[in-house]
Amino acid sequence: MHIIHVELTGKGVLISLGLLAFVLAVLALVWLVFSPAVAIGIGIGLVLLVKGLIALFSPAKQ
Repeated sequence: MHIIHVELTGKGVLISLGLLAFVLAVLALVWLVFSPAVAIGIGIGLVLLVKGLIALFSPAKQ
């Protein structure tokens, strides 16, 4: 089994929080401009994309 070591610095946490705030702001704007259904659909799509990327890069379970 391969071991992946990831170090997270304070700057990495800040960037992650900033990116999360930006995505939420864009979804809120889509909610206001278009409709809640579109914003919910995009949000679900982003969650599935992130979960897929995590599954792709995580080690296989045997």
